[in-house]
Amino acid sequence: MKNDSLICFRVSRHVQEAMVNVSSEEREALSSIVNVVLSNYLQMREMIKKTDFERRSHTRKAFLTPALIKHFDPRGTKLNTALITDISLGGVQVTILKDARNDMSSAPLTLKFEIVFSLPHDNSPVYMTCEPRRIIDSPNSVRVGAAFTGGESESHKKLQAYLM
Repeated sequence: MKNDSLICFRVSRHVQEAMVNVSSEEREALSSIVNVVLSNYLQMREMIKKTDFERRSHTRKAFLTPALIKHFDPRGTKLNTALITDISLGGVQVTILKDARNDMSSAPLTLKFEIVFSLPHDNSPVYMTCEPRRIIDSPNSVRVGAAFTGGESESHKKLQAYLM
């Protein structure tokens, strides 16, 4: 956040416990959860606009396309199919479905991984290295928000041309 401010206040025990639970489930800092809750409330009251607190430096674009994820775990290299749900110059959000044959969990995705996908109207593959920023593990899927690493590769230039 730009120009952060420090605010101290009291809350009831159940509010505090609920916020800690949400923070744990979302794998976010408690201060981040408080910021989201307060921002949503202020939006609802029309005291601030949604763009007043955007933390991303690149705008996300809804983008549904299949992808292949290559990650490493103690047993070696693993490949998983995934669905990209949105993308920006800075990163990607993917959903990896679980099934009976796939013992996928969020644990291997805590380290860098590679993702391969195609852009619309371009059959050549885009290869990007990603570093996970947020992982949400549910019974049927793992959703990962990841930042691109690796700088100005040919794939990054293709993505930039598509998003501009």
